[in-house]
Amino acid sequence: MSVLDKPRVYFKGEIAWDPVTTNNYGPPDSGTFQAAAAYDEDACTPLLNNAPFAAKVAAFRQTAVDEIVSAGSWNPHGSYRSPFFNTAVSGVDAGNGLDTDDPFVSAPVNFTGMLIDSEPYGAWSSQLFFDDIAFGIAGGCHVSGRRSIRLNDRFINFNANPANNMIAGIASVMWQTCFAKDDGLVIDPHNSGVLAALARAMDDPAVAGLMLRFTTYRTIYYDDPTLANRSPAAAAAGAALQAKIRAGGFQPNPARSLLVGTLGLWRRDEVPTEACERALVSTMATIPGFNSPTLQTNAGPAVGTAFARVGAAGIALDLSNAIPCADRAGEKIDIGTLELVAADPAPAVAITTVATIPFSHYDRAAYEATSGIVDIPLAPALAAQLAGMDLSIKGPDGTTYLQEAPLRAVPSMPNLYANQGDRAHVEVQVYQRGAVAPAGVAVVMSDMAATQATHLAATTDADGRVQFALETGTPTVDGLVFQAGPDPVLPIGNAFNPLIQTYMYLRVLPQDEKIAALAPTWDNVHTYVLSSWEAMAPCMDNWLRLGDEAQVLAYAPIIRKLTDPANFEAFRYMPPTRDLTVGQRSLLYRFLDQGAGAVQAGTTEPDRVDIHKLSRAMRST
Repeated sequence: MSVLDKPRVYFKGEIAWDPVTTNNYGPPDSGTFQAAAAYDEDACTPLLNNAPFAAKVAAFRQTAVDEIVSAGSWNPHGSYRSPFFNTAVSGVDAGNGLDTDDPFVSAPVNFTGMLIDSEPYGAWSSQLFFDDIAFGIAGGCHVSGRRSIRLNDRFINFNANPANNMIAGIASVMWQTCFAKDDGLVIDPHNSGVLAALARAMDDPAVAGLMLRFTTYRTIYYDDPTLANRSPAAAAAGAALQAKIRAGGFQPNPARSLLVGTLGLWRRDEVPTEACERALVSTMATIPGFNSPTLQTNAGPAVGTAFARVGAAGIALDLSNAIPCADRAGEKIDIGTLELVAADPAPAVAITTVATIPFSHYDRAAYEATSGIVDIPLAPALAAQLAGMDLSIKGPDGTTYLQEAPLRAVPSMPNLYANQGDRAHVEVQVYQRGAVAPAGVAVVMSDMAATQATHLAATTDADGRVQFALETGTPTVDGLVFQAGPDPVLPIGNAFNPLIQTYMYLRVLPQDEKIAALAPTWDNVHTYVLSSWEAMAPCMDNWLRLGDEAQVLAYAPIIRKLTDPANFEAFRYMPPTRDLTVGQRSLLYRFLDQGAGAVQAGTTEPDRVDIHKLSRAMRST
């Protein structure tokens, strides 16, 4: 199932993160751009609704620069763009183990996405909106995929790099998406054996296309891997950025992470956005003998959730987001020889040691060679026996670090946007030890911020699915948690953990009827539609000055295209934050329609340029 099947393509490299940090704003009267205790979608849109707006925009931008040091707003000039760089195919496995001689090895991997949080206060709703991805170069060994669904972060692991205590440097994240074989997927094997095997696999009716999964980790800021929170060096780096911005010009300051990833098969029964093989869930037991400078106790970090596929010949174990790093460079913690154990479900007591995993199979070299996937051979009889047993991973001292959750309820859309009053629902696919669950399994949906046991319950149909209607009557951002099976433990009292529970975010944008009813004047459009965007994202000045009426009208056709709801999933959709409301769009479009004729009538034809003369001038000395 999935990228844990073979054939597989491994890749590694780096990714840059260039978000606009002032998107993490509080309500207009909060006096801060930092996380607030609760999210009020209606109060936050628009962000600036007091005149004069030109002054408000300038004040917001200035405050954002001031807060680089005082509040850690490390990138007020971000562009949201997140490209791969120094990223290439590192190895392949067509079924006979790691192969670094296939012609596809060393092929570049090209990707650029827009990093957007559905819930702008927290870390659990990040998405990469993108159009396509390419492995290799057209004309040679080449794979290219057109986006079927955006990338979503899952299983954020705040124990991944405890020595790197700079902002989110401690964390790692797993990302996943898929590319449908009947929607623009191109596999050109050329002379690559692994690509030929992937192309042949597309003939299997059970294969829907290709799956992309990668883990990002070891994030550094200000291009300095030695920085630590609240250190003099970090303050000095922030002050240097302030000075650059105040000196003028556009000054983005992206962070960057390492990444390892796998390209493999996407089966039709798999949710495309999240790992849904057998889930070996973190017990959050800490690793002894490794104290973490970022944790509040003397205990060490924990092992993150992993995934396993049991096949006829062996187990593929995905540890890409599991084993913490021992230092800032990315060396893995040596926990010792791990034990993979299988046990009959309670009340049975039969326990079988399936395999042992020495440190050499999960150290940094092994991790980078196979993107964290460990293959364990099995006798066919034992593989069949494991279908009804629960897997776990134990340390040398008997500590259970990972324990299989036999039932797992996975939402089809991790981050869902809706307009106030729209009908909305989520489909949830339930898996039992990595296979589609039978009918009749109980599933509970609850609010991760609930203070009491409020929830909805349903049971799976014949396809192992349930549907829940979603409440859209009030503008809000809600985190919803899904649990399958009897006796769910609802996440009451801040008990939610993304390594343990499956979840989604629902963002309901207000209708803004009062804004829609305003006269389509420039003052109203700038005040209620464009000013928040202009204030928050100075990067837009490089393309379009949103405080300039003439420019906005001149680019009316482009603005309409970029803000069209039909283009919501596209890389270039505007605003990148995806929070343009129905009312704001209505006012904006009426303004653009009203001004288009006047601008066209007043436009004079520009002077013609002699292209041939200009070309020769460029070559002259």
